[in-house]
Order: sequence, then C-alpha cells, then structure tokens
Amino acid sequence: MNNNYLTKFIPSQWNRFREIKCEDVDYGFDIIVETEILTLKDLPQDQLDRLLMIESLYSRGLTSVQISDFLNENQIMSPTGLKYTGKLVWMTNYKFQNRKKRIKGTRVSVDQDYFYVKQK
Repeated sequence: MNNNYLTKFIPSQWNRFREIKCEDVDYGFDIIVETEILTLKDLPQDQLDRLLMIESLYSRGLTSVQISDFLNENQIMSPTGLKYTGKLVWMTNYKFQNRKKRIKGTRVSVDQDYFYVKQK
C-alpha cells in the first residue's frame, strides 16, 4: 500500500501546534513524595526496651548466640513467648535496624512531564 495514500486521509497535527504561543502554555509538574515511614509509629515500651537491649549488646561485641543465652538466662521471652535462639536474635536486630532506617527515609522528587494549553 502506498504511504502517500494514507497521509491524504490523516490530517496533520502540526498546524494546530504552530498556532500555540509560549505565553499560552502552562507547564505541569508532578511532585512525588516517597516515604518509608511505618504505619506502626510507636512500639510498646517493653518491646522497645528489649530491642534497645539487644542493640546495645551487639554494640558491646556479643554474638547472636551469646545474646540469646543472656536473654534466656534472665528469662526474657520473645513477644510471642518463645525462648530466644541465635537466629531469632539476629533477625530481631536486623529488622530493628531496618525500621530505624525507614523512619528516617523520606524522599521528594519533582518531575516535569507534561504541559497543557490555557483555555481562553
């Protein structure tokens, strides 16, 4: 099929855009706020104390197994009532550190991705 044949039936849009003046154009911006703030803002005090204790024991150089032994010897149970294992201590600390990062993580980006012609 001949391409010239098709262009005869499709009107050109260029003439419409040639008549638009710069002062008639508004530029639109999309402002995107990305946040990682948790929906659960406050932890119960006993849970927060337990998390801070685990974090401080890590900062003193104890391993996950040593921390779990310490917690079990002092009869400190997990929130679900279980004894601590090395793996549970490690995961608890890992999630707590990620939680602290998410609370601080808010980003704002501005994207200019469209424009429109003012209506007269």
